[in-house]
Amino acid sequence: MARIIFFLIDGFSDLPRKDTPLRLASKKFLESLKEKIWLGKFLPLEKKYWPKYGEKSITGLANLGILGYKIKPEKLKRGPLEAIGSEIEFKNGELALRIDFASVDENLRVIDRRSGRNTFGLEELSQDINKQTFSIPFHFHRTYGHRGVLIFKTKLSPNISDSDPYKNGVRVKKIKPLRNNKLAKESAKIVWNFLIQTYNLLKNHHINQKRKDLKLPPANFLLSREAGNKIIKLKNFFEKYKIKNGVVIAENGAVKGGCILSGFKAITLPEIENLEERYKFYEEKIKESFDFFELIYLHLKEADEASHDKNPLKKKKFFEFFDKWFSKIYDPKTIFIITGDHITDSKLGKHLWGYLPIIIINHPLYKNNPKEISEIEAYKNEFLSPQKLWKIIEKT
Repeated sequence: MARIIFFLIDGFSDLPRKDTPLRLASKKFLESLKEKIWLGKFLPLEKKYWPKYGEKSITGLANLGILGYKIKPEKLKRGPLEAIGSEIEFKNGELALRIDFASVDENLRVIDRRSGRNTFGLEELSQDINKQTFSIPFHFHRTYGHRGVLIFKTKLSPNISDSDPYKNGVRVKKIKPLRNNKLAKESAKIVWNFLIQTYNLLKNHHINQKRKDLKLPPANFLLSREAGNKIIKLKNFFEKYKIKNGVVIAENGAVKGGCILSGFKAITLPEIENLEERYKFYEEKIKESFDFFELIYLHLKEADEASHDKNPLKKKKFFEFFDKWFSKIYDPKTIFIITGDHITDSKLGKHLWGYLPIIIINHPLYKNNPKEISEIEAYKNEFLSPQKLWKIIEKT
């Protein structure tokens, strides 16, 4: 089988318009490969598997959809997936919550859900959070950037609401039970009390004073979402499809967690702020992995972050950067796949369900010489499901 390198570009697609970042970006190298390209439309998740609030948190579920798994949204919670994807000790029965460091005012109104995406002092804040005395055992772990995982080391119910209001300018949501039973009510109260206790620790912390001095938003509240207490069981991806083995190269988080549960080995992307240095790391790890793995699977976050910030120009510049970087690692004997996990529209700033472009390069049979690389062009062409994609790949 040929070597396969799969680029999962988080938030790859916008809604199909003439002025999307993907369409407007200069992609000289990709355009030079048109005769070796198949471009079509791809759907990681059928509509029935898209969760009710998929615009809020979808990457973990969509990544498993790309790998050919059909999982009901209520079966997969982001908290446990983040813990596994950060290689944090987590056992069935414990309660894990996905966390974002956020900035709030004295009325708990959210100023910035991601504390400016700036990590200054967050490691020290995390250490002091863990030094707190609380009524039950817990551990907080900052995973990557402004994100983290909070684990309560005792039996609590996952049937509680999120504190994250999913938009700025409104108050933090008080955690409520989602079931009318004693454990759910107690769990909601315990988690909320922890968040308020931690807010009282963080609001006057010297790190947050330094952040203010540096004109950075304070990191003074932990927004929680998708509590879960079970590790989902998955059939090994490499038993489902005739691919020998694979490695995921990704930051700590849901994509890495889903791949680990699917049977992939993992290489963790460290926190590297400089874009060029980050992609040097990817390049080095691809070279190191090339002789040992048939499938090299990379998760790239930059397009999604630009879209959430409603910055189409930044997203366009990322695609141009990626095109130049891709020209350095391109190998005519390797099959490359480029797609995304969901639409993140750079004008609306949120996740949307719908078709995405998928680009397959160097497949011996799949070529359609597209006129351009864009959402509009992809929508004109054949639909490819995840299951069909992997069946096509395993035959090469």
